[in-house]
Amino acid sequence: MKRFFSSKLSIALVILSIFILGQLLGAFAIKHYFIQSKIDELQPHLTLIREHVSNGEKIRRNDDFLIKAYNVHGNEIDIFKEDVSPSFSETKMKNVLKSYLPKIVSGKTVVEIKEIPDFSSKAIVIGQSIVQNNKVTGSIFLLKPARAYKAALHGFYLVFFTTLAIGTIIILVFLTLFIKEKNQLEQMRKDYIANISHELKSPLASIKALTETLSDHVVRDQSRIDQYYSIILRESARLEKLISDLLELSRLQSKKIAFTKSAINTNQLIERVSEPFSVLADDMDLQFHITERAKNLPQTYSNEDRIIQVLTILLDNAFKFTPENGFITIDAKSISKKVEIMITDNGPGISREFLPHIFDRFNKEDLSHNSAGSGLGLSIAHEIMAQLGEKISVKSQLNLGTTFTITLKRG
Repeated sequence: MKRFFSSKLSIALVILSIFILGQLLGAFAIKHYFIQSKIDELQPHLTLIREHVSNGEKIRRNDDFLIKAYNVHGNEIDIFKEDVSPSFSETKMKNVLKSYLPKIVSGKTVVEIKEIPDFSSKAIVIGQSIVQNNKVTGSIFLLKPARAYKAALHGFYLVFFTTLAIGTIIILVFLTLFIKEKNQLEQMRKDYIANISHELKSPLASIKALTETLSDHVVRDQSRIDQYYSIILRESARLEKLISDLLELSRLQSKKIAFTKSAINTNQLIERVSEPFSVLADDMDLQFHITERAKNLPQTYSNEDRIIQVLTILLDNAFKFTPENGFITIDAKSISKKVEIMITDNGPGISREFLPHIFDRFNKEDLSHNSAGSGLGLSIAHEIMAQLGEKISVKSQLNLGTTFTITLKRG
């Protein structure tokens, strides 16, 4: 059952079934309430007429409805004062009404909407027993064309089929989009696994090759041996970072991490985050600038360690993709109850097609083999900001650069 409802296709079919069932129940409700209203309207007339007939009195014809009476043997009883010939053949109608005699003679009342031949395609039929000297001697029927019911039902069916058609189209569109999204997600998952497999194999292959070389004592030069050890350590660190990112993202997405918030000295936070990147900028021939607005921010309220983690991810990406002699800027502004921190670079930018998926866990562009890292950083940053109740956004133009913005609640 759980597997059935986990499928969006199954859910769509359930919704469609419920929709159709609701429409059918609506038709039943119209019929029920129409009959009830006609009982309230016509039953008092029939009861009064039955009393007159039971007392042996004759009644006058009524143009609003038709009255017919039969004895227990099914023969018609003359109950009218005037003698008027019927305007249609009553044979078929008599056969229909006589079918109710056993039920009425047993003391029950008949109330139905029925197709009566030669009278009306649909008519409200109310039948009661005629009692004389405490004995059932026959039955009396009141018939009235159910034009209002037919009109209401036709209107309902018009609405029903219109809404059914629209609902079906909407569900079909939904299913089409779902199948497309599912196929895209599956492809992204496959690409992700392929990239992660490549990222895991690369350091392992290097470590294995270098370890085998050292184990076989092929290299005798000490400087080369030291170089190989250095590469092994670096590749081990890269492998550890990749596995750590995978576990971190998994924990964040499973909502198993609780963040404690406190007041933050935002200026100190900016200084603490930017300090190692200032040194890196000199080594990479990049211009790294912190604006005066970013140096003079009010106190904020969040989880300091996690905000440092997010800003580090954003700065690391900026430094990774900004070309030599490029610039990276930390800017900020205070708006109402929020503080916005912006990190801008003049790197290659992000394509318009990929921009909506920049924070997705499974993506191609972020996992390019030509760039360092696992491609999980932005997904981790997005999850952290979401669980802190804050926002992270991005603006980018291809070949012009990128700006990432995070929000923080003012303290």
